[in-house]
Amino acid sequence: MDISEERKYEIGAYLLLFATALIWAGTWPLGRWLVSEEVGGETIPPMVIATLRYFLVIPCFYPMLKIKEGTINISFVRTHWKIFVFMGITSVTIYQAGYLIGEYFTSSSDAVVIVSSHPTLVLIFSSLMLKMENLNRMRIFGTLLSFTGILLIFQFSPNVDVPNRILGDFLIFLGAVFYAIYIVISRFFINECETGSYQPSSLYIITWVSFFGFLTTIPVTLVINPEYINPILYFQVPERVWFGVAYLAFISTVLGYWFYLEGVKRLSASRAAIFQNLVPIFGVILSVILLDEIFDPIIHSTSILLIIIGISLVNRG
Repeated sequence: MDISEERKYEIGAYLLLFATALIWAGTWPLGRWLVSEEVGGETIPPMVIATLRYFLVIPCFYPMLKIKEGTINISFVRTHWKIFVFMGITSVTIYQAGYLIGEYFTSSSDAVVIVSSHPTLVLIFSSLMLKMENLNRMRIFGTLLSFTGILLIFQFSPNVDVPNRILGDFLIFLGAVFYAIYIVISRFFINECETGSYQPSSLYIITWVSFFGFLTTIPVTLVINPEYINPILYFQVPERVWFGVAYLAFISTVLGYWFYLEGVKRLSASRAAIFQNLVPIFGVILSVILLDEIFDPIIHSTSILLIIIGISLVNRG
């Protein structure tokens, strides 16, 4: 590959990662629009939305896995099904509950800023739970900066015209906590498999985690909303909700994940991770444009800046 081709290849990676950040940022105003009747109109319960999302996602991931790797390797997941169930509960069931129920109570701009701190949470759990990371001074300082940014939003967010901002912000943060636990456990699991006969890829992990997460989300959904055991109700789901669920499933989960994997393959995980700092920025901008949420130049800018600097210090440390 000559220099010009290599440069085009690299630029393509940047475009893919930029598009990924924009796609994932869009899920936050979309989530608020989906779950709130005051914002978007007639809707269905949040956990039903989560269930439908993964009902559409799973048939996409398995063909991708089969085409890319030539197998879906059921025997491996049979051996390790307990950890896959745990990862499904944390990254799908609990995280989706925090995301969608949280967005019912709070603004999407609050939500996207709070959840953007999850790399810092990953460091904390890696250090405390599995001793996979060292907490040096730079990382501790970065962690404090990130949490200061979150506290600013908790305390001084201008978007107070919501059902219960503090409860919603807490649920979003709780979702981020459990998603960070999932990331730590998945990294540990992949590392443990390095000496085995099969090394699961990230695509393999997310495919089976999505499957088990879907299975564990169904009973939770039916306990909260038992009326949705009736299949007729799904034919009465508003068209706008199907549009939103389709975006979450096909655009955000499947296409966004494929863009990110391709970007990481062309660059590196560390360089690709930088683009995740764009998600809270894009998310706040889209929330202001699409939902008429209030942007406070001091609070939002300071909060996002503190979180981004904190994450950067954590990565450097």
